[in-house]
Amino acid sequence: MTAAIGRRGVEAGGWLRTLREAEEKSASQAAAGLNSEQVPIHPLRLCKEINDFLTEDTIFIGDGGDIVTMSASVIRTHKPGHWLDPGPLGTLGVGAPFAIAAKTALPDKEVFVLFGDGAFGLTGFDIDTAVRFDLPFVGVVGNNAGWNQIRYGQLSKYGMKRGDIANKLRDTRYDLIVEALGGYGELVTQPGDIRPALERARASGKPSCVNVILDPDIYSSGTMNQTMYK
Repeated sequence: MTAAIGRRGVEAGGWLRTLREAEEKSASQAAAGLNSEQVPIHPLRLCKEINDFLTEDTIFIGDGGDIVTMSASVIRTHKPGHWLDPGPLGTLGVGAPFAIAAKTALPDKEVFVLFGDGAFGLTGFDIDTAVRFDLPFVGVVGNNAGWNQIRYGQLSKYGMKRGDIANKLRDTRYDLIVEALGGYGELVTQPGDIRPALERARASGKPSCVNVILDPDIYSSGTMNQTMYK
């Protein structure tokens, strides 16, 4: 095998170094957001808090657009098969159904769902099913009051005057909706309150919603670099 690879293996070492340098540069640029104390909360700070909160055995489900794109660069699950998301076609609304399925199939594992606020609006009421069947999970809504992956493209193409059409939402109290369904809900507006709220959601033993108010004008690099917006 070594003979067949020949010089390619040596050349790949240089390519790997190039990739590692690019990765380290990206991590350096993200550091300010990861540790930000700003209010409204920087979405990268939320992602960092979630990453630090996950256990070795947590199944992570991402259901959203820009917030899930951002989380993919920060949140690291510890085992294969423990990351679920809408996939390349962006089939939003998988959060609650995937949580129900994961907890039913693997009841001894912790399940964590990161919702975008737009995505939560599609199937959030399925949390009623999770409550009725006693299928607890820790849920977070990254609430930037908008369809930000769409919003960025529209603003880039049409400007502020015409770009903010049909892509903004209200900063709805999704935590109160989940409480009304019988789950645990909590509102978070300060970055230092994220981790304690996650701990309380975990301790509740219920399907939960930690509703985190985010800065609506911060976008993931993935959203800003998508060629469909050029």
